[in-house]
Amino acid sequence: MIKPIIGIFDSGIGGRSIEKEIKKTLPRYKTIYLADSKNFPYGEKTPLQLKKIAASNTRYLLRKGADLIVVACNTATVHAIGDLRKRFPDVPFVGVEPAVKPAGVIAKKGIIILSSPRATKSKQIALLIKKFVRGVKVYNIGSIELVRAVEEHWDGKKIKRILEKVLPKKLTSKCDVLVLGCTHFPLIKDKLQKHVGKGIKIIDSGEAVARRVKFLVSDIIPPR
Repeated sequence: MIKPIIGIFDSGIGGRSIEKEIKKTLPRYKTIYLADSKNFPYGEKTPLQLKKIAASNTRYLLRKGADLIVVACNTATVHAIGDLRKRFPDVPFVGVEPAVKPAGVIAKKGIIILSSPRATKSKQIALLIKKFVRGVKVYNIGSIELVRAVEEHWDGKKIKRILEKVLPKKLTSKCDVLVLGCTHFPLIKDKLQKHVGKGIKIIDSGEAVARRVKFLVSDIIPPR
């Protein structure tokens, strides 16, 4: 029996955080990761460009034998996953969206959603906030500079300066939950936690994506 192969793509290394969670949940399944450094960062692309990039990446992963595709990027998910499902109707797709729902459950002071600038302006995030957040304020913050810093392995001092600018104390003091709305950011979770302090809970969507992939490969895609 041959298990389904899981294809994953993102611009650069960000989606590795999603792949890590999938491997924890499905350690015996093969993954193929496409680090699309050529088109990094997705947060600076137009919706039309993202659709073309996502379709090209999907074709590549399918040629490599993938049975399921994970769009391991919030921005690409928002702007391209609907188009992918129309173009490739026989392929299961799993997207990534900020963990706004669990944030809305646990937040008592305020929520910061940290993502790319294009993602912050998406209708999807606005809908998630409207649907799942009650009684606390949401601060939607975007930073391409921080995405670049993670992708290009900037040193800790440079990342600290970015965090001081993007997440100043006057903002973090109003919040108790930080949602990582970009798959690059879990890769520096320790630095983020140190910056915002123990009083802020950091959550991302990696585990939820892994659970969805597990459901699909277990119940939807038959073994070959």
